[in-house]
Amino acid sequence: MKALLLVLDGVGDRPIKELGYRTPLEVANTPNLDRIAELGINGILDPISPGIRAGSDTAHLALLGYDPYEIYTGRGPFEAAGIGLKLERNDIALRCNFATIDENGIVIDRRAGRISEGTEKLAKALNNIKLSKAKIIFKESVAHRAVLILRSKNEKLSYRVSDSDPHEVGKPILKVKPLENSPEAEMTANLLNEFTEKAIEVLKEHEVNKKREKEGKLPANAILMRGAGVTPNLKPFKLSSACIATTGIIKGICKLAGMDIIPAKKEYKVRFKQALEVLEKKEFLLMNIKEPDEAGHDGDFRKKIEIIEKIDESLDEILEFAKDNYVIILGDHSTPVSVRDHTGDSVPVVICGPEVRVDTVREFNERSCAKGGLNRIKGRDVMPILLDLMNKSEKFGA
Repeated sequence: MKALLLVLDGVGDRPIKELGYRTPLEVANTPNLDRIAELGINGILDPISPGIRAGSDTAHLALLGYDPYEIYTGRGPFEAAGIGLKLERNDIALRCNFATIDENGIVIDRRAGRISEGTEKLAKALNNIKLSKAKIIFKESVAHRAVLILRSKNEKLSYRVSDSDPHEVGKPILKVKPLENSPEAEMTANLLNEFTEKAIEVLKEHEVNKKREKEGKLPANAILMRGAGVTPNLKPFKLSSACIATTGIIKGICKLAGMDIIPAKKEYKVRFKQALEVLEKKEFLLMNIKEPDEAGHDGDFRKKIEIIEKIDESLDEILEFAKDNYVIILGDHSTPVSVRDHTGDSVPVVICGPEVRVDTVREFNERSCAKGGLNRIKGRDVMPILLDLMNKSEKFGA
């Protein structure tokens, strides 16, 4: 038997007044998701623990059975691995955003108008920056995303530094500060602040930004950094496995766990067919669909409903697959449109497949799944439950 873990990124939400105090999942027309709920065992899931606002990185680590508290230092290394960058032993990696600041250095857009073109040229220019005591490697990722690696042969560096990203508009880029009392952390913070200043100078006059301004678009004239970290040692995932995802951070986590990374097709229906083809050769596939999370961050409940319905329309073959195999559908965290960010709210989860103890839930959403047979579980419970169903777990005790 095979298993598909379908992660609807950020799908969880809170009751919305305009929707009659229902969530996008409750309002959306989802006959396939509801049918899977009807055929499976349901519950609600806390990615880490109740009330903990999980990042997509820590949530996916937990869902794959790892303890984020033991191995997580920051998202930077996963982003780096996801776009094919290899870190050396003393390297520090950070997730970056191309952003827009005004003449006073105030952040007016953390994603530079969701820039999607020209970032390769901008990254090439940034790679020419020389720092006083370290080398930089800067690489563009998807859209506004990028990765910065700080490397030094002679100096020790530390990931224990703060973000430069203020995480909201209307505020200046933050000075990176050491988070521990050590020469390494202080030096790393100083180097990152040096990079921030030099990056602004490089980007200010770049031809890509001159063109964007002429076209009435926001220039990518600053870099925001966050999530400094070092590469963790992940134990290889227990099953022969693969990952289909569009974002670097998810691909990076799965790559470091030893999974094959499959480039994602654009259309959902084609992507699900792709998943089934991969599962002909693999025991396990993780598929992450990012768009519900993006709608949550945009504060657009109509868009979130539309995306959920488009995903549901494409699930026909997954329903057929679930007759003889396992399908787990869940959110990795909630991204309520009212908050426009991740919250500590639980998310719905359903497990469908052979010999599953089917409960009485008939709809896949936050309210209905709370009445299911799984009750309330944590992210790290998912893999033990799946491995037990697949008869691949070991007995604990005599």
